[in-house]
Amino acid sequence: MKHIWANTRHSQQVQLCIPFKSRVRKEPRRAGWSDDTCTVSQASQEQDDGPLATRVISSKRSTTTITNPHSWRQQDGEEEMPLQAEDIRPEMREDIYDPTYQDEEGPPPKLEYVWRNIILMALLHVGALCGITLVPSCKVYTCLFGVFYNMVAGLGITAGAHRLWSHRTYKAHLPLRIFLIIANTMAFQALDNDVYEWARDHRAHHKFSETHADPHNSRRGFFFSHVGWLLVRKHPAVKEKGGKLDMSDLKAEKLVMFQRRCYKPAVTLIFILPTLVPWHFWGETFRHSLLISTFLRHVILLNFTWLVNSAAHLYGLRPYDRGIGARENPLVSLASLGEGFHNYHHAFPYDYSVSEYRWHINFTTFFIDCMAALGLAYDRKRVSKAAVLARIKRTGDGSHKSS
Repeated sequence: MKHIWANTRHSQQVQLCIPFKSRVRKEPRRAGWSDDTCTVSQASQEQDDGPLATRVISSKRSTTTITNPHSWRQQDGEEEMPLQAEDIRPEMREDIYDPTYQDEEGPPPKLEYVWRNIILMALLHVGALCGITLVPSCKVYTCLFGVFYNMVAGLGITAGAHRLWSHRTYKAHLPLRIFLIIANTMAFQALDNDVYEWARDHRAHHKFSETHADPHNSRRGFFFSHVGWLLVRKHPAVKEKGGKLDMSDLKAEKLVMFQRRCYKPAVTLIFILPTLVPWHFWGETFRHSLLISTFLRHVILLNFTWLVNSAAHLYGLRPYDRGIGARENPLVSLASLGEGFHNYHHAFPYDYSVSEYRWHINFTTFFIDCMAALGLAYDRKRVSKAAVLARIKRTGDGSHKSS
């Protein structure tokens, strides 16, 4: 372990160099400092310890740029590559792909249907279909309210449950965490899908991606990965592996655990609220308020979110890692506030932007950056351009513009 101290005009910076094994020689890269972010590079050394993964901790800047490849998967005829590199986040490693896990052989277990969820989802979608027929006769304010409500609720999923609590890609002060926990409750993904449950499933999805231990394994088809996984009991492997994940960081968060205790009564209240607001404040009919502002709006939010699990794992290009199922899907990104750059996200799960292009079709990254400008978000982790290009060169499918 080497410690390198460097002084800048702003403050003292600390670089922690962590050795890890590699059989692939990395191209040498230059380390530099920018005015807006802290950037570092991964040094290439021909020593027994292999290359060095570097992290920068800055007391002045709120963005940490990291250069650390996620996983390499050997392709036919290629030099063997290490499946797992050293992760640079000491506080969170549970979302890093585990190449050692393999599905057990044998017939799959019998499906056990969760009739409560089936009935709930059926009623929601029937109500949404009825709501579509009423859209031409509803008030404009009702439609605008639905869009605004879904934007806020969506941020509770993308900026909250996903990037903050599942991946720890940035940190947030209490006011922002309170906003995101309320917004996440407004999203109401399922009766038992609070932030803690959501994050545990999502970490399992990354660590055991496209195996039976993946809660919404895309290899079981579009319908299963989209919504079917919510309509049946979890596969025994999901329960086994998910139960072994280290969730101590979320258990220590009082706000997350408070939401977990109060989730069911809270979502009941918030589910009623979208119906009452249009009816009370601008005289919308109760039928329009219920079927459009509640049922149709909520079904749109659910399906836009589910597309990340289904379409973004089945349709699109794989410019960063052709050996994984996750794809780049701009349409999904547009629908999900920036979550459709999924091949990049699975390659670099610790990047707060979940995309190489930052604000491009990525409203969530824009929101987090705005919160950082207000002093509510900080320590945004970002992968350096050098690391991204190196990953593209080694494991991409050739579709990237730099290829």
